[in-house]
Formats: sequence, structure tokens, C-alpha cells
Amino acid sequence: MQEFSFIRLNELILLIYLFSIACYFYDFLKKHHRIKMIGFVSLGIVWMLQTVSLSLYVNVTKQIPLGNIFDVFFALAWLIISISIVINVIKQINLSIFLFNMIGFLFIAINTFQPMHYQSTGEKLNIINELLIVHISLAVISYALFAFAFVNCILYLIQYNNLKQKRFDQKYFRIGSVATLEQVVFYSSLIGFIFIILSIVLGAQWGFNTLGVNIIIDPKVIMSSVITLLYGI
Repeated sequence: MQEFSFIRLNELILLIYLFSIACYFYDFLKKHHRIKMIGFVSLGIVWMLQTVSLSLYVNVTKQIPLGNIFDVFFALAWLIISISIVINVIKQINLSIFLFNMIGFLFIAINTFQPMHYQSTGEKLNIINELLIVHISLAVISYALFAFAFVNCILYLIQYNNLKQKRFDQKYFRIGSVATLEQVVFYSSLIGFIFIILSIVLGAQWGFNTLGVNIIIDPKVIMSSVITLLYGI
């Protein structure tokens, strides 16, 4: 029962953390003060919940969370959130806070979906299944964003050619401006790249816990890695 409650608490932390990061990213794009404040408050809630989670861990295990790499990740995530809150109060660096907290989110996700934390076979299977669901969901979202970026990239090339040839017909005005299409391609690719990185990391964690080292030569893993590398370049 304690393991189940701990899993659900960490999953709640992940959801609120993701919402906070999304708010910071939206503020980075649109400079929306109210959304940024919502993100900051959400980040504070994440910090409090993670502090509770760390306290429960120390109280139950009677040791600080430095016993293995996954516990270290969880402690580092708490430190990242703490530093982010301080930076947010002292200086406005929205993009840095967003990227910094993406690392923290990844650390918490790796720790939360680590089956070796749990004693009962049922809880281990449950967390492995949830890890697979999250991995697939993130991959699907990233591929959808990449597809959206690809479509807008084609439209960008068409629009750029129309602009170069000064062909301002009805289709030109219906497609949208070159600047808008360029922004859509960039941000869609950026968000998709972040999601595919998270998906690959969590997928690798699932693979090592179920298939072992054979996951490295899995065609899906190789293809996802190639796609990530291409979009990263």
C-alpha cells in the first residue's frame, strides 16, 4: 500500500511538473505574465510535493537518497527545482528555466518508473506497464509534431517560392506568411525533439528492465535514434 501511494504521489508530481514546464514554454513564446505566474506557482507545488516525497523516503528507508543512481536523480531534480525557484525570483530567464526543468522532469520520470524500487511483483509489473504506456504516448506525440512540422515546412518552401517569384495570388494569402510558417516549423520541431528524447530515455529504461541489452539492437530504437539525430541536426 505504501509503494502504491508513493508511485501515485510521484506520478502526481510529474503531471504538475509537466504543466508548470508547459506554462514556462508558453510564456517564452507569447510573453504572458499570468501564465508564467501559474507556472511558477505550479513549480512551487511540485517543490513542496517532492519535499514530502523525499521526507517519506528518508523516514521509511532511514537513509538519504544517494544509494543508487536513480535516487541521486530524484535528489538532483529536487535541487534543480529549488534553484529554478530562486532564479525565477532573482532574475527573469525564461528559456533557461524551461530547459533546466526539462532535465529535472527527466530525472523524476526515470526515478518514478524504476521497477527496482518496488518489492512486490505486482507493483513492478504495474510500473513497467505504465512506463511502456508513457514511452509510447510520448513517441506518438513527437511523431505527430514532426509530421506537423514537415507539412508546414513544405508550405514554407511553396510560400518562399511564391514570394521569390512575386506570385501573390489567392493561394498565397490563404497559406500564411513565411515568417509564421518558419516559427511553426521551428517550435513544432523543438517540442517534438524534446518529447522524442524523453520517449527514448524512458523506452530504454523499459527495454533494459524487460529485454535486457538486446533492446540496443531493436529496429524501433535504432529508427527513433536516427530520427532524433536528424531533427537535432
